[in-house]
Amino acid sequence: MNQSDRYFHHDYYRTQEFRQQLDQFAAYLNLFELNSLSEQEAKSSLTVEEADIVEYRNELAPLTEQLYSIRNKYDPLIQEALADNNDKVADYYVAQRDREQEDLMKLFKDDDYIIALIRKKKEQRIDSYYRQRETHRSEYNLLRNQFDYYFRSPSTGFVHSNINIPNDQTARYELFGDGHVYAADYTIDISNSIHYWFGAHELLTDSLAPYQGLIAVPRDSPLKENANRYKLEQGILFAYGLASTVLLVIAVIRFKGVLVARAETSRWAAYHRKLPLDAKMLFFAGTAALTLWSLANLADRYSSLFETPLIYGVKLLITLSIASLGMAATLLQWQFLVNELHSWSDVRREWSHSLLKRGGMRIRAGFAQTMNQVKDSFIYKSAGIRLLVLALIWTGLGFIGGWKALSFLQYNDFSIVVFIPIAAIVGIAAFLLTTRQLGYLNRVAQAADELATGRTPNELPRSGSGVIASLASNMNALRQGVKMLQNEQAKSERLKTELITNVSHDLRTPLTSIITYAGLLKAEDATTEERAAYVEIINQKSKRLKTMIDDLFEISTMTSGNARLLREKSDLVQLMQQALGEYKEVMDGSDIQFRVSLPEGPIYALVDGQKLWRAFDNLIGNMLKYSMSHTRAYISMQLSERQEVAITFKNVSKYEISDNAEELFERFKRGDTSRHTEGSGLGLAIAKSIIELHDGRLTLETDGDLFKASVILKVQDSSGEG
Repeated sequence: MNQSDRYFHHDYYRTQEFRQQLDQFAAYLNLFELNSLSEQEAKSSLTVEEADIVEYRNELAPLTEQLYSIRNKYDPLIQEALADNNDKVADYYVAQRDREQEDLMKLFKDDDYIIALIRKKKEQRIDSYYRQRETHRSEYNLLRNQFDYYFRSPSTGFVHSNINIPNDQTARYELFGDGHVYAADYTIDISNSIHYWFGAHELLTDSLAPYQGLIAVPRDSPLKENANRYKLEQGILFAYGLASTVLLVIAVIRFKGVLVARAETSRWAAYHRKLPLDAKMLFFAGTAALTLWSLANLADRYSSLFETPLIYGVKLLITLSIASLGMAATLLQWQFLVNELHSWSDVRREWSHSLLKRGGMRIRAGFAQTMNQVKDSFIYKSAGIRLLVLALIWTGLGFIGGWKALSFLQYNDFSIVVFIPIAAIVGIAAFLLTTRQLGYLNRVAQAADELATGRTPNELPRSGSGVIASLASNMNALRQGVKMLQNEQAKSERLKTELITNVSHDLRTPLTSIITYAGLLKAEDATTEERAAYVEIINQKSKRLKTMIDDLFEISTMTSGNARLLREKSDLVQLMQQALGEYKEVMDGSDIQFRVSLPEGPIYALVDGQKLWRAFDNLIGNMLKYSMSHTRAYISMQLSERQEVAITFKNVSKYEISDNAEELFERFKRGDTSRHTEGSGLGLAIAKSIIELHDGRLTLETDGDLFKASVILKVQDSSGEG
């Protein structure tokens, strides 16, 4: 398996090794012959463009800067020579300065001078290109003797070949004939040409021409020896593999029973059983890895058998011995494990005694104990920590003071005079700061004690941004929470009492009437007309009682989350019109003037039409029931930009409304606190539950006697999405 990528081919000419040699030869052939250009031809084809001149000058420093640099270089030397009355030296420096300035001016004024410099620079790069190219010629000459080739350029018609062949057809007949052991069509890859490996390749003006042709291996090529060697290595490898497979099968059959018996009777089995499970697995993995490494290392060196057979033979014996010992130890350990671990319960039992398990438990226990100790050390220990910090500061000041005193006595270091007042200021400041923090902490602790006993402490001032300040802030938040909780609890108790009272009153009233008239119905002196009247009253009160019980059951179902909606696309405008239609006669006969404002077009929403109609019905019924006579009531529907519809019900109440409008949502809560009107007191609670089941909102607002209920629902946009 290790050598399959090399030896599982029909012959050597289909291997990756040969393909690399073929591609390398084609690349060198393209470089030195097909698209080759002599050095003189390359230099003669060089050109200097205006852009080259501009780029060359742009790379130079500014003219004024360079002139200043030259003068700054020679003027001091000239002045020094004149001061020494050495005119010859001064004239020499003047001449040098003028010559450099003249050469510099040529760079900026004389284009011919620049062209000559650029050409010279390009020629030097061409020389470097050909020197780099020549380093590969020896490899090309070696490969050239191993291949025959015939190439023609489709664009130019030029033919290159190392055999004397007149045309393409003859070349194909010849190279694919008996005189060659391998032949193939080949196209020169210009895009990956070896020309691009070398610097200055862009200066070669001639473009690379593509070539197509044939490459073949003659029978007398040195590559034939490689092919013969490949066949030999391939045959030996297959024979080696076959023999190994046969021997492996024989060994498995022959020694399977022996291995089991050895594992059961081996004196090493007792020692193996005493080892922890993770140690057993570690030894097992180690011997298996040693075996696989030995075999892999041996397989990687297979080709060395034919280069250095003696050395490889010795390594073969040593490596196989190591692999055999490793394999024997691995198989024996495997049999030990099989004999010891019969089920998952055995594995779990062994794992509970493993080093990793026991070590992990000890580490976790130690870590947990340490963390608990760290936590315990900070329980009501902030004051002690502050005192500890204070003690460390004083101790540090004492050490520094002693060192300063020693320096003063030994080296007369008078810095102690400065240190003493600084140390005094630092010590006093640390003491005052710590005292302040301790006082603040005591106030927080006192507030906590008051909260623990059920009292509401005074609000703590926020001082600083440390841990104690954060604790004080949290204590204030807790104080507010306790206060709100107490208020909510009082409110809940009050509402609970009112709920019981209202339920008792509303259920007892019709029930009392039923009992009373049932008693009258039993009277013997009651006339037929009276009995019919009593039955009618009992029927009315029974229906009222049933309505109240049904409403109570419905609100309980919805608030418990057991209600189910049958959603479908419905027109809210039409739904509102249907609800208003139910009350049309009552509204027309009422002294309340209703002002209804609905959109002209439909507004669609995905709702349960029956339940939403019930909510609208309750809200409209409340308006008729609780609106003050001779006033106006308003019902409007508007669509917002956020794809929400707002449905508003506004009226003036004939009963005084509490400032807390949300209490009207409570069960059996009525705007008529005297409870003289018909109704169960569940209308708003049911309406709110229905709206919330539709992911909407029902809010109540009061301003004096003005009552406003707002329903907010999501609608479907034009695309049909909610």
